[in-house]
Amino acid sequence: MKEFRRRPVRTGITVFGVAVAIATLASLLAFERGYRRGLVSELDRLGAHILVVPKGRPFDAASIALHGANWPCYLRESYLREVRSVPDVATAAPALMQATPLEDGRSMVVVGITGDYLKLKTGWTLEGHFPASGLDVLVGSDVARRRGWRLGDTVEIPGMPGSRTVSGLLAPTGGADDGFVFVPLEEAQRILGRDRVLTHILVRLKDPEALDGAVGRLRGCNAGMDMNIVPLTHLFRTIQAMIRSTRGWLGAVAFMALLAAMTGVSNSILMVLSERTREVGVLRAIGASPGDVFRLFWLETLLTCVLGGALGLFAAMVASRGVESWLRSHMPFAPTDPLVRMDPLILCACLVGTVLMGSLAGLLPAWRASHIPP
Repeated sequence: MKEFRRRPVRTGITVFGVAVAIATLASLLAFERGYRRGLVSELDRLGAHILVVPKGRPFDAASIALHGANWPCYLRESYLREVRSVPDVATAAPALMQATPLEDGRSMVVVGITGDYLKLKTGWTLEGHFPASGLDVLVGSDVARRRGWRLGDTVEIPGMPGSRTVSGLLAPTGGADDGFVFVPLEEAQRILGRDRVLTHILVRLKDPEALDGAVGRLRGCNAGMDMNIVPLTHLFRTIQAMIRSTRGWLGAVAFMALLAAMTGVSNSILMVLSERTREVGVLRAIGASPGDVFRLFWLETLLTCVLGGALGLFAAMVASRGVESWLRSHMPFAPTDPLVRMDPLILCACLVGTVLMGSLAGLLPAWRASHIPP
């Protein structure tokens, strides 16, 4: 504390360097864990093994199908028969999705589905029943909460003329389904003016181990040239491989930041030592051993790093929402779940790393201090 009062700018810059390095490391670890868990949860909630979409970019198509948006092109409804004819397919659930912009900047996502959709969403819990007629709707929990809709209410859906009856409420799923409104497929096609077309088909296999064979058969069917067959597990593995390669580069950046911070701390304490050489001499003259002097400077280095590490972790937690928002805007596919998970294990690992960094950075200054003669 005395050194901080004597040299506040230098000490502050040293602590800031440690804080930046630890915040970078914590954010990287939290992102890697959050993204990996988010991908697994997204696949589990989807309930499908294969996504059949119109020709185009598979990453964009998967993101639209999972999170809701307007589609640039469509599938012919007749392709559904081709998909169902493949022996490995257990369930093929067609869907027609449309998003209508709202005044608050959100979108009302309407999804036309059939009863096959429920065979995929085995984790769904409904209050009420699945839409039985074209005037019934199934409402996600987020939409019902924001709009104040209850079971049996007569409501108006933006982008769909006429009134509808809330026949079912979807219990919170933790995914994008909470923000959707579901209507019978035929009614969606009629109201949206998309007769006999689909946006995507969700496919569940009888045996997940037969994924490669099923994908090959789907691509080789009559409509295979007009469809994109996206095996979701392969897609997620590809995304994870991209993240791992990016993580390696970011890990190198974090390592260089830690190395620079450790060098800065060590250099700062060496400068402190040069200014306090006479004090060290007095300490030695009145009986301090080399070990006492070593421990004094080593602990000062350690405490400087721990202070910087604590500030860095605090900054990382405060900035986690901003970091997540930035990541979502720059990633081709982002799960609905939080991307940055600051759990206790990561915080403890970063604190341990801070202690190790401080211990190593303090060895040289402490050793030089302990060898100053009285």
